[in-house]
Amino acid sequence: MSSHASPPSTPMPRWQRWLGLSEVWAGGALSSRMLVLLRWLAATGQAMTLLVVWRLGVQVPLWACGGAVGATLLTNALLQWWLRQIRWEMKDGFFHVLLFDVLTLTFLLRWTGGLENPFALFYLVQLTLAAVALRASAVISLGLLMSGGLLWLWIQAVPLKMANGAAVPADMITQGVLTALVLAGGFVVTLLLALRRRSHRLQKERERLRAELDSRERFLSVAALATGFAHELGTPLGTIAIAAEEMRLHPDAETAAIIARETERCQKVLQRLRELGQEATGLSSAPCAAGRVVEAALNELPQSQRTRVRIDLRAPDATVACTGLREALLVLLRNALLASADDQPVELRVHTAGKELRFTVLDHGPGFSAEMLHHWGEPFRSTRDPGSGMGLGLFFVRRLAASMHGNVEVQNRNEGGASVTLTLPLHQPAQPLT
Repeated sequence: MSSHASPPSTPMPRWQRWLGLSEVWAGGALSSRMLVLLRWLAATGQAMTLLVVWRLGVQVPLWACGGAVGATLLTNALLQWWLRQIRWEMKDGFFHVLLFDVLTLTFLLRWTGGLENPFALFYLVQLTLAAVALRASAVISLGLLMSGGLLWLWIQAVPLKMANGAAVPADMITQGVLTALVLAGGFVVTLLLALRRRSHRLQKERERLRAELDSRERFLSVAALATGFAHELGTPLGTIAIAAEEMRLHPDAETAAIIARETERCQKVLQRLRELGQEATGLSSAPCAAGRVVEAALNELPQSQRTRVRIDLRAPDATVACTGLREALLVLLRNALLASADDQPVELRVHTAGKELRFTVLDHGPGFSAEMLHHWGEPFRSTRDPGSGMGLGLFFVRRLAASMHGNVEVQNRNEGGASVTLTLPLHQPAQPLT
């Protein structure tokens, strides 16, 4: 059986990358519909303006100007038909459409006073649309072409005159400026409102995706915990089952000791799950003083470990949310004590920084490996020997900090050892009602 390899994707030509759409405009039916709408409005406005000034007695070559407006209407009708065929997903050709419109505007201005015509202001409208829709390279290119068109108009434009050859009255020029400002402002406002609607829709889509990602993260965390604890409990339970069968056939003290040891191991795993579950789900806003939490955490350590902890408590009366904090400090202290040699001290610093309280634990161990620094806080990531730790400590410290709107910083010290800082917001007492 012969296999058919898919053909390699053709790289985009350089001119397409140079003249391509911006990230704001790309890939949306709204963008293409807005382009067609703006061109209909522009052509209609040009036709009405030509008709009005001609009726007011201004000398206008209707055959030339009418032909330019007719070309815009015809090309826009063809553009709309083509966009319907491709479901309004326009990816190429936007620059060329804008270039055509710039050339049409330049041709109209050439026969109607050039830069003296108030409607020369529509160059800025074209440039604004280009700045939103095109890449920077295409905008610069179009801007340079516009500059060339303005220079050409300065030299070659036919001055505005009345039908009798007299100069156009100043009040008529003022009315034209006012009309041009209103129309140009209308174009820009229409464009910005469309972009605002699209931005609002994209923002809602981002919020929906963020909620889905948060939900997925919670699900994966629960799944990872379930998998990890199933593994932790699977080994001792299997041993207990074998020992129980052996005990049933040949009772002896050694088999009973195996059952007792493995049962104790299961109880420790379950106790750890219960403590960490309380930390993760039993969060409370009840405040407690930092000094009391540190004292409670130290009392949980054996005497031999407690004497190795050096305390630098600069904010004993600072209050933070209490639930889960003692367990988090125990995790950090136990990790630091296990990482350091038996004769090396571990330091716990507690101080305030603005409206935050920081708990920093410093050890004299080998520090974190590059892999641990990259993946720290992920469940079941541990540097200990298999069976001596489940790798859930830093995971729950990180989750605790996130739930309290704090953070955790993990880094290696230049002088050796590691540093872990848990930062939590200070408890803000409720303001009395006045």
